[in-house]
Amino acid sequence: MKLFYLGVLLFVSLNVVGQHPDSEFEKIYHLIKQKAFFKAKESYCINKNKLSILHQTIVEAFIDNSFNALKHSNNKISYIMKSKHMLSDSLCLALYKIKEDNSVKLFNYKEAKNTLDTIFTGYNNILTDDERKELDNNLKIWSALDRELAQQINIYESDTLEMIKDKAGLDNLAITTIGKDTIHFVFDTGANLSTITESVGKKMHIKTIPVDIEVGTITGENVLAQLGVCPSFMLGNIEIQNAVFLVLKDSDLTFEQIDYQINGVLGFPIIEGLREVKITDDGHFIIVNQGMEIMQYSNMVLDGLTPLISIEGRSYSLDTGASQTILYHAYYAEKQSEIDKLYKATKLTFAGAGGTKEFEGYIIDPVFNTFNKKIKLKDVQLLKSKINDKETLYGNIGQDFMKQFSSMTLNFDQMFVKFD
Repeated sequence: MKLFYLGVLLFVSLNVVGQHPDSEFEKIYHLIKQKAFFKAKESYCINKNKLSILHQTIVEAFIDNSFNALKHSNNKISYIMKSKHMLSDSLCLALYKIKEDNSVKLFNYKEAKNTLDTIFTGYNNILTDDERKELDNNLKIWSALDRELAQQINIYESDTLEMIKDKAGLDNLAITTIGKDTIHFVFDTGANLSTITESVGKKMHIKTIPVDIEVGTITGENVLAQLGVCPSFMLGNIEIQNAVFLVLKDSDLTFEQIDYQINGVLGFPIIEGLREVKITDDGHFIIVNQGMEIMQYSNMVLDGLTPLISIEGRSYSLDTGASQTILYHAYYAEKQSEIDKLYKATKLTFAGAGGTKEFEGYIIDPVFNTFNKKIKLKDVQLLKSKINDKETLYGNIGQDFMKQFSSMTLNFDQMFVKFD
């Protein structure tokens, strides 16, 4: 029941500036394409002096984007584009995609729209069919929102909310509408945009924008959604204004197999806007008005609107809306001989907004040595093949992993996840 990011992806062909390839730049840029952002940053820090000033600025624009330093990234892209006659078209395209992503996360929808206009005007001839379709879908979204106000979250004081498990085992938070109705929403870092059903949208006085948006689901299928903007609602004593929602038909979020209905999902833009939250194993959701501690490291990055963490040097998405961890093809490819020896292949069934779909895979019991702890998981689903050609992550970390700890803190200013 996941909604994956509609927009910016970094899967672009490797191109370099000028006539003579810079080998260190190539290595770092390859890591960025593979979403190995931590390794890319480490390699850059070691080899920075081997790169030209222009190459340094290009790498920093990508790294700043992944570590949520959005204004810094956009400023560097503006500087780089003064010398764009020295850049390949493919590299310009990649940088403009990053600029779109930065603008979206800054809620500057008009700038995101203008950036896509620049892409289609100047680089349409090098877009693949899939890229063109994806970016055209994005253009519909940001064009529809270009006159809307930016999301604003007013945190007057710290607050502690109770999380309630629903029938599917997902954590829900209660929100309060303008009309004082209380409605439970799934809390989900894996949802790149917040989502709501048509019937609940009416209760929340959502302004619906009639534009058809294709939304990808965990099954690889697409469903159509409308856009909506909610003027105001409360999360505890936190006021959230101008939040954007994907508005789906009630039936698209109904799962008749288990008599289960999702009202809505609080996705990444709202969660990131809270700046720092703490989730405890006894079901409490703590919103921190001021960061409680200063960390000496950053161990969380963003791939578009998806938080990633590093486990044993591999990149995984962090998904509070998933009750169970799912492992992907990259994990299987690395451990194929061991898995084939210990486990028998089987059919895995996934349910999403687009229905259900079967994949070939395994049910395994993986062990991770990370966060100063040996973590043993049971009955984890492992997909043998990629869901799509652009997949590079090793898996999607769910609540079964998080519940191995007494609490988890997410901080989007310093970009860290802390498990206690």
